[in-house]
Amino acid sequence: MKNRTLIALAGFLLVTALAVTRAQAQDIPNQAYISGVVGHAQQYTLSCESRSAADWAAYWGVNIDETEFLNRLPRSDNPNEGFVGSPNDPWGNIPPASYGVHADPIAALLRDYGLDAHAGLGLSWDEVRTEVAAGRPVIVWVIGSIWAGTAKEYETEDGQTVTVANNEHTMIVIGYDESRVHLVDALTGYTVTHSLENFLNSWSVLGNMAVVGEGNGEDRTDAQPSPAAEGDYTVQRGDTLNKIAARFGLFWPDLAAWNNISYPYFIYPEQILVTSPNGTQTETEAEDLASNENDTYTVQRGDLLLEVARELDVDWVHLAQVNQLAPPYLLVPGAVLQLPKEGADEVEIEIPEFYTATRSESLIGPAKYYRLNWVRLAGMNNLSYPYLLAAGQTIQLR
Repeated sequence: MKNRTLIALAGFLLVTALAVTRAQAQDIPNQAYISGVVGHAQQYTLSCESRSAADWAAYWGVNIDETEFLNRLPRSDNPNEGFVGSPNDPWGNIPPASYGVHADPIAALLRDYGLDAHAGLGLSWDEVRTEVAAGRPVIVWVIGSIWAGTAKEYETEDGQTVTVANNEHTMIVIGYDESRVHLVDALTGYTVTHSLENFLNSWSVLGNMAVVGEGNGEDRTDAQPSPAAEGDYTVQRGDTLNKIAARFGLFWPDLAAWNNISYPYFIYPEQILVTSPNGTQTETEAEDLASNENDTYTVQRGDLLLEVARELDVDWVHLAQVNQLAPPYLLVPGAVLQLPKEGADEVEIEIPEFYTATRSESLIGPAKYYRLNWVRLAGMNNLSYPYLLAAGQTIQLR
């Protein structure tokens, strides 16, 4: 009788837990996207974790130098305790060869910078979706450019067994829908999109490892700023449409429709959103605003080309070409940028014979600017993955 009671109780608890899990999953929106996460290309062959950490911290308003962060990481032959090897050694190996670092040391060091960061292992996709839907990007450990991989066991010098994998890499999850995941790749700094199936397979190799958290342990958008006008809301860094809609008791697709915002529902800091159908701009008004006020952009101190392009929803390569900004795309405060016009002919770009990198960068950047095939460029210049150029390195373009 006692055993039957225990079995019945266990069954009840299991059913209750499943019901709660299903209810929580149903509360997660089917799609979400975080604007404002600005990626940068990693400076060293094996510094992807430090690059992701620096970009994640910058989103929360904490500026961290990638090299400084990398140098402050403890060194160890165990990636769960510190950085393994030399940052500029070849990529793709497993310990005891140079490898990189796992989530625990990254989260611990981020906490030293005042961020509320926590390492997780065995996270579910619903947990990651919940973070992203709440406006909190997630650093994830994957294999290469969302490749398949095989976990391996490695025994450290002190006898611990650690799970590692060839081609370990980090990205930041910033968005998702029912079939895709949007990530900021530490290799190039670009936002990339992969199928959900491929992402989950790649993420699972190292046990669904991640760093989650926020700026200082508090929701950075809890404080409600004064609206620009009655019925309007000024977007703050870290906002998502879902969070804004919840704050005003709205259905977020309605908020998107009232403001003529379509997938991937990109919003940017200081953008003014109307919060009622009465404040909706007509299609004609929106077109007039775009044509009259958004033909140019005045560069502000600290602006980066990628960030400006994302905020204005224009292609960064076309923006650079229209304004004859060659790599490394330096912007001078006060300079006026001409914005690309929809449907305009491509700008003719003179392709030099050689290109010299002025900073550590990915080969993909100059290849896109000069409209060249980066795979062919890599072959011409004997460059192998991860196709990084060092400051002062010269490559042949034609």
